[in-house]
Amino acid sequence: MSLSNICQAQTESRAVEIRVRALDCKTGRPLERHRIAIWLSDSTGEIQPHVSQKITRTTGKDGRAAFQLTGPLPPGIRVDTDMLPDWNCATTWQLATNPILHVGIVGEYKSDAECKKKGPPPAASAVPGEVVIFVHQLGLVGRLHRLFY
Repeated sequence: MSLSNICQAQTESRAVEIRVRALDCKTGRPLERHRIAIWLSDSTGEIQPHVSQKITRTTGKDGRAAFQLTGPLPPGIRVDTDMLPDWNCATTWQLATNPILHVGIVGEYKSDAECKKKGPPPAASAVPGEVVIFVHQLGLVGRLHRLFY
């Protein structure tokens, strides 16, 4: 049995934790009680709306939401906020699972209209097994716009 097969067999037989840390995009402070969702890709790495498995967790005081994955790990995941007033300012639509587990990922800051007017994000780093996202909390007008458009 090759080393890669042994590693794959070990990964398939134990639970793996992926943590998502949600930080306020202006202050860098951890966001407590915010819902975060991840979508698991199929074996080819594709994430399909309304088809791919979605798992939702709520962040704790440290801004982290922990996701326990078992069985064969998907080659990719998508990370996003799961609350109407939250806008994810990090590009985390298609992330490879292995780099998350081995080094961690800080989502690249988006330059869309909601995020770029807030300026550059605070400095952040990730640890192995972690994805860091920056969250802009929408006001009433932003929520209505998001809800209807």
